[in-house]
Amino acid sequence: MSPVWRTALQVGGALLLVAAVLWWMWRLPRDESPAPMWAAWLGLVSPWAGIAAVMTSLLAWWSSAADVLLSASLLALDPLAVGTGVLVLWTQRRGGGVAERVGEDARARGLQRVQACVGIGLGLLAVALGYTYALTHKTPFTPVGL
Repeated sequence: MSPVWRTALQVGGALLLVAAVLWWMWRLPRDESPAPMWAAWLGLVSPWAGIAAVMTSLLAWWSSAADVLLSASLLALDPLAVGTGVLVLWTQRRGGGVAERVGEDARARGLQRVQACVGIGLGLLAVALGYTYALTHKTPFTPVGL
């Protein structure tokens, strides 16, 4: 099997796995309990991880150690920013009606959703920057990393 087909199968398999996990997460039954306390912390982590990921991806363009920076960004910071944002949105998938019944502050939940969306957006921007760098500066099918 050629390297192009191997890479295409790996990327396709990864996309199918992510789609299956997200589909399964949103299909779980909704309970009437309030969002867990860790959702607020994840809402705070998501944009900061996104900022760190974008900065790391941008530094790769001017650094002599670009492979290390790309590995840190693509393997750690980008998934952290996107993953924490998705978890915040997942914990708040019940809608506004439950928040008023439970007595939670709907404004705080709205701000957590905004933080999650900002973190997801910055994480995706960092992924685009990292892959653009790899596609324009690396020989195809050479390893990126340590």
